[in-house]
Amino acid sequence: MILPLPPSMETSILELVIFTGFLYWLCPSFMNSLLERIARMVDIVTSRMFESFNRFSPSKTGQTDSITSYGKTKRFSREQRCKKAISREADIKTRESQLLEIKEKTPNLHLTRPKSFLRLACRNCTFTSHESLVNKTTERMALQNMFIRHYPYDGIIGRYFSDIYYNWKAKEFDYILANDSLLDDESVKNSVELMTREQIEDTKKEGDEEFYEKLKKLNSERAKRLLYTMKSALSDYVLRCSNWFFHKMFPLFLNSVLVHPGQISMIQEASKSGLPLIFLPLHRSHLDYLLLTYILFNHGIKPPLVAAGDNLKLPFFGQVLKGLGAFYIKRRIDPIEGRKDHIYKAILQTYIKHSLKSGHNIEFFIEGGRTRTGKPLMPKYGIFSVIVDSLLDGTIEDALLVPVSMNYDKLVDGNFTREQLGEPKKMESVWSTIKSLWMSINGDFGMVKVDFNQPCSLREMIKAFKPDVENIPIEVRTHRSTCSVSSIYGTDVVANTNKSVIENISRHVVYDASQSTSVMATDAVAFLLLTRYRNGVSIEELATALDTLRQDLDFSQKELSFQGKSVDVINYAVDMLGPSLVQKEKVESQEIIKPRIELPNSIELSYYSNILVPHFALDSVIALAINSLDRSSGFIQADHLMEAATELCNILQYEFIFCKPCQTLDNTIQCYLDDLIYRKNLFIMEDESAMQSRSRRMARQFDDDDDDENIPYISPKYQLNNDPKVLEYLEFYRVIILPLLECYAVSAQTIISLTDETILETDLIKDILDNLQMQLLNNSVLYSESVSTDTVRNALKLFVTWGILECHNEGKLRLYYFRELEDKKEIAKDMHNLINKYRPKAM
Repeated sequence: MILPLPPSMETSILELVIFTGFLYWLCPSFMNSLLERIARMVDIVTSRMFESFNRFSPSKTGQTDSITSYGKTKRFSREQRCKKAISREADIKTRESQLLEIKEKTPNLHLTRPKSFLRLACRNCTFTSHESLVNKTTERMALQNMFIRHYPYDGIIGRYFSDIYYNWKAKEFDYILANDSLLDDESVKNSVELMTREQIEDTKKEGDEEFYEKLKKLNSERAKRLLYTMKSALSDYVLRCSNWFFHKMFPLFLNSVLVHPGQISMIQEASKSGLPLIFLPLHRSHLDYLLLTYILFNHGIKPPLVAAGDNLKLPFFGQVLKGLGAFYIKRRIDPIEGRKDHIYKAILQTYIKHSLKSGHNIEFFIEGGRTRTGKPLMPKYGIFSVIVDSLLDGTIEDALLVPVSMNYDKLVDGNFTREQLGEPKKMESVWSTIKSLWMSINGDFGMVKVDFNQPCSLREMIKAFKPDVENIPIEVRTHRSTCSVSSIYGTDVVANTNKSVIENISRHVVYDASQSTSVMATDAVAFLLLTRYRNGVSIEELATALDTLRQDLDFSQKELSFQGKSVDVINYAVDMLGPSLVQKEKVESQEIIKPRIELPNSIELSYYSNILVPHFALDSVIALAINSLDRSSGFIQADHLMEAATELCNILQYEFIFCKPCQTLDNTIQCYLDDLIYRKNLFIMEDESAMQSRSRRMARQFDDDDDDENIPYISPKYQLNNDPKVLEYLEFYRVIILPLLECYAVSAQTIISLTDETILETDLIKDILDNLQMQLLNNSVLYSESVSTDTVRNALKLFVTWGILECHNEGKLRLYYFRELEDKKEIAKDMHNLINKYRPKAM
């Protein structure tokens, strides 16, 4: 029977609870420490009470009990010896049976590899970097939530004002900022002279010294204004105040910001080297650079200078970003009076080199802008070319490249559906910034996972791609090129001989960052719904598919940022995505999950799905290549399959980086094909003649005798496994990149009618998008996410690369037209047929 408490005691307990809650809200660190001390005291008192009770409690048995216990002890020891003898015999029999089983049974090819959370540098390109900075003891440590802090402070200030005290005691760095002395740099002076001479030539006043000096003064003043507008105002005071503000604001709309201690440890060790760190994040949100600065500052790593687009140079917000390290650059360097803007380029190059020489870390987004599709973008080479040139001309001894990837449960910036449907981007403004901040604070965006790759030496990477780079004379490095005047890349800074090195390293960085991007619950669920269950699925069946997907991702070392039962993961992801993207329905007492696959909802849902598309891109390429080949004989020629897969990779060269630049595409495709054969049983084992041919080829690699040189090569044959489960896998893989191929095919079909005219890029993209939407209504196009402005732009780039279209810039306008070809319509049709042959056919 439980007696009720007196009313006075109930009131006292209620008052105590309210007062305790108020204290916890006012000073959480003090209350946490107080509760820990109370818990410790309770444990000590409890343990001592039990010790006293055991010590003074009377024995229930007498001497006979002790004798009995002694007998039991002896009997127990005999039994133990017998058990040990029996267990030894059992062990011997078990080992013999296991050896027999190993000999008789075929080896299990479904091996699981130990998973590493440390994103190590490429062993092929940077072997020395790969073997350094790695602490195996931190490799498997638990993830750290940046919102949870442990304050080791004592005293009243440390207890009651812990967050303020934390920021005050944070590590302080010296920030050497640029000043007017940069204007005395030789390259800036030369650019002013060159600009002045070109202006004199245009005005045809070559002998007028007074006019020359006036123009030169105006150009010098412009150089000074450009430097003042561009340069960062990185301040320790602004960093500390902002860090306190971020720590209070981020938890309002984010559940957690997760980092791995082992990755942070590598960055901390790298920062002690004295070399500048070049942070190269993939760009998903405006929150990216704030989060990166927040993480580095709280781990005692010097925050970097951040290259930011001049569209963020807003009143108040722009100044705050400058104090956090932002330096503003133009997204497009427009020519002045039809000529290159030599002064702006010289100021930008000099400022970056000065910052590196002064010991600053640098951060810039190698993709240029935020991805609108969820897939990584192809790299831009402008700023990176300046950093490479800084190493080649001796400005810096070396630099450490740090690829970074961030992923969000739900994108804080909203969605990009308007832009993907062809509408122009809305420029940032003070009002739009305030509005987006308010909406963010009142929303729930789940968690953010930030992954740092192992820092790798830039000098080592350059040597890997161009071993003789140090022997290039300065005269060659400063050779002019004929690239676009709107980019730093390809101008006076970059030599033609070094372009391939810059491009290869940039692509390697994007590939590494893409591979290390963690998969969120929303990504996995959206991927399965769009590729396998577009018409809806029960939650139990979806959970089974998610289990299989998790196993595949674990095997390939892809990190998952979610744990627990798949049903719980699905419910969390569906709630996070919201009813505008995924709906829950009750059908005959069964819960059905159904994606919204109509426009524009499908475009937003595909953003999350596309996080996983690059991971399965080559699997999808192989499945589509199989589907395009003739299988009437029941076999597929291996060389035909390789040719089709390579051709498909060529078509999608602006969508994916299929392999590292230090690897060959053929070998990578073969590795993926072998994986599908052995893990998914894609093919039945090849016939005997093909096995003999493969044996001869392998033997010739180890045999110095050339007698077998005239033996004809026999291409291996693959027999497709017609098991329903295998065919289901092929169908699943095939669907992954089909929306892209549909967009490319319709783009090729649309430009056939443009063989005799020149058209603006905006009008051409609009015509293609309209054609896509019309064919979507007619069911000629199957996937609504095929309607994508970014994919259309990539298709047009491909047609220019293939030499079918020409692209010409007139100011800020871009024009497309056909090249001077003999039969334009026929060539356009051939291009359309080449792409269209990989579109759906019966499996």
